[in-house]
Amino acid sequence: MKKRTALVLFQALVIASLALTACGGPAATPQTVVVTAPPQVQVQTAVVTAPPQVQKVVVTATPEPKKQQLQIFHWWTAPGEREAADAMFKAFKDKYPDIQVVENPVPGGGGVSHRVVLQARITAGIPPDTFQTLGGAELKNYVDSNVLQPLDDFYQQLGYDKVIPGPLLKAVTVNGHPYSVPLNMHIQNILYYNLKLFNELNIQPPTTFDELLAACDKIKAAKPNMTCLALGSKEKWGDAFVFDSILLEYGGPDNYVKLYKGEVDVTTDATYKKALESFAKLRPYINADHAGLTWDQSVGLVGSGQAAMVLMGTWAIGAFVKGSNWQPGVDFGAVTFPQKPERILLFHPDTYGLAVGAPDPDATKKWLEVVASPELQIPTDVTQGGLFARTDIDPTKFPDPIRQELQTYVSKNPGKLILDQHGSILPATAQPVYWDIIASYLAGSANIDDTIKAVASMFTTYNVKDASAWYQWP
Repeated sequence: MKKRTALVLFQALVIASLALTACGGPAATPQTVVVTAPPQVQVQTAVVTAPPQVQKVVVTATPEPKKQQLQIFHWWTAPGEREAADAMFKAFKDKYPDIQVVENPVPGGGGVSHRVVLQARITAGIPPDTFQTLGGAELKNYVDSNVLQPLDDFYQQLGYDKVIPGPLLKAVTVNGHPYSVPLNMHIQNILYYNLKLFNELNIQPPTTFDELLAACDKIKAAKPNMTCLALGSKEKWGDAFVFDSILLEYGGPDNYVKLYKGEVDVTTDATYKKALESFAKLRPYINADHAGLTWDQSVGLVGSGQAAMVLMGTWAIGAFVKGSNWQPGVDFGAVTFPQKPERILLFHPDTYGLAVGAPDPDATKKWLEVVASPELQIPTDVTQGGLFARTDIDPTKFPDPIRQELQTYVSKNPGKLILDQHGSILPATAQPVYWDIIASYLAGSANIDDTIKAVASMFTTYNVKDASAWYQWP
């Protein structure tokens, strides 16, 4: 219909011109007929007989500029996470209000469901502009698959490598090039506890495995209906978190790194076997329904008074505050676990990169610029529970003493940071297999010898020694 209207308009103007020429009066002067077509409307070509002095010029109106849009995938949907995502996007909109954010949040703690949907889109050739990914091996998997673009120029322009800890920079660097921008650092090995309960029973927060068992015995004696250690095993990685802390205490940081780099023969390693033996001792102290719960539901058990402790990452702070209305230092306390013989922080970052084939790379670069800024990190990390990726942000920006102390410790002791196996040291393909093995052992479905054999087979099948050789610590 628009094409026909344009054609009729053109014909009418030409006829009017002819009529003027046919009337008496002075000799006709050459005339210009201007036809303005609507934006993105193709004008049909028509053959019209007109005097030679009539010149036809077709002018196309300037179309409105295309509105920028940021397509983003993330998995922040649990209590504390959803609010953090809102804070994150608000910071972006404050800086770039004209860019529309199209988010595709996928429920599922740790991004397990998110990864399935995201990878299906990437395989289909319809990637978003950017997506949430952990640092380390998960990021490397995307880089090796040519899914992300290197960000050397971006880092140089912002000087971002100068304001984040060295181990964090290594976590987002593959083959010498940074590929994503971290907005936080999550510490994995934190033991949260019901502060009022511990004060009531005069229990000191455990910093070793033996102290943990002693605290559980005391709690069970005083509160027989209360679970000592809450756990959510639905996605299996929560089980590996607990086991990691035991392994770290018994073997230390060197053994921990070598194990997940495939440099330890678990079939002959006494440390690994001892850690599994101790892990099994926790079975009577864990909630019976752990196999059906997610991580945030396990945190909720503590927040509802049904459990005394939970071992979880820094993101649990947001879940306590938003999900249970519990305040740090008032209702719950936290200690890194273990702290002996050495206080090591197992960590991984949430990061964003620039996808190959991004629909709007300019909008994506603007997004990454904001991700790297204090304006985004402060409200987002305070809400969600992570530490700031930037160590030049004042730790007192956190409202709670837990993260103030952790941020200060990291700033002064960056060498104490080690990538955890949750999306980091182990190859991405091997991680879910390892989680299955550890979860089956905790559930009692496999004995210790079969578990060790399964772990050894996993290391061989996924060629962990070569696949994880990229990671260096310290």
